[in-house]
Amino acid sequence: MSETYNTTEIWIEKSNVANTKIVEKQLNSTQLSTDEVLLKINSFGFSANNVTYSVFGDKMGYWGFFPADDTWGIVPMWGFATVLESNHAEVNVGEKIYGYLPMASHLVITAGKVSPTHFFDISEKRKSISPVYDNYVRCATDPGYQVGREAWQLNYRPLFMTSFVLDDYVGEGLVASELPVKQVILTSASSKTAYGAAHLLMKHKNERKLDYQVIGLTSANNKSFTQDLNCYDQVLSYDEIAELGEDKVNWILDFAGNKSLLLNLQNQFVNNIDKLILIGSTDVDAQQDKPHGHLESEFFFAPSQVKKRSGEWGHAGFSERYAKAWHSFAIHMNDKISVAEYSGAKAVEALYHTGLKNKLNNLEINVLKF
Repeated sequence: MSETYNTTEIWIEKSNVANTKIVEKQLNSTQLSTDEVLLKINSFGFSANNVTYSVFGDKMGYWGFFPADDTWGIVPMWGFATVLESNHAEVNVGEKIYGYLPMASHLVITAGKVSPTHFFDISEKRKSISPVYDNYVRCATDPGYQVGREAWQLNYRPLFMTSFVLDDYVGEGLVASELPVKQVILTSASSKTAYGAAHLLMKHKNERKLDYQVIGLTSANNKSFTQDLNCYDQVLSYDEIAELGEDKVNWILDFAGNKSLLLNLQNQFVNNIDKLILIGSTDVDAQQDKPHGHLESEFFFAPSQVKKRSGEWGHAGFSERYAKAWHSFAIHMNDKISVAEYSGAKAVEALYHTGLKNKLNNLEINVLKF
């Protein structure tokens, strides 16, 4: 029996990510082809990470996951969904999944590579930059899923995966470095991915037999909050960077995307930067600023490190290490953050614009529903 569903999507203009519109459609179950599955999106998280997906949509290929048209795109989210209709024999109506979803109420995927724990979207129209993003985890068999902690999984799991592999990458690099690195500096230190990485860098210092300080740089308004996280040896505001001195060897992990700030740090430390690694772009306003000057930097792409370590450790070994790190971080953060819920397309759209203005409340994790 055919059924018609009313669907909602929020479209972002690719050339001007501050321009958005709500698009209403209808979808009939008879439109589903062989192996296609219709997902009803239950909830998703939203943070500065999703703003990075939007700002770097063209540069990093994020618009390719959920195409709208040539002019407009849909920002990816991490969330939970339920299977409403299934034309795949091994995917069951009613089962709950976790994975990469559009800023929308529904999604049609082509299911493939199905196992008891997960399946993939193998649709030809999905122009993916990594299989990490195409994987949908079946909650019923996911050891990391907890009903009472969905809000945390929505907001921290994808970000903490980046934190986890970034800490691994930095640790490997610091051990191999020929220079005595004394400071690991993280910009946008109040962002979730940054302080997740900082927590692990602090935790693993001794076992790596390294003597570095983990230093967070943030806005003056966020300094107190970031200090209270207890994830850093020291937290400074951006106008206090002179206190870092000039003579210590540094790794700089950039989550802000503020070129002026990075040029100032590069000039301050001159030859004492061993690595400058670009990770995110939480400072959206800074993207309009194009100061002259060359940055000696490299870009960190988390899925590459995931792929490398999964190959070396095996899927089970990787999952075990990640779970151990996540458990440590979750315990550390348990009493520091509250949950904020938003419902309806207009509320979701408004929160997106709040994120673009870099005004998300750092004391909250966001749960969004259509």
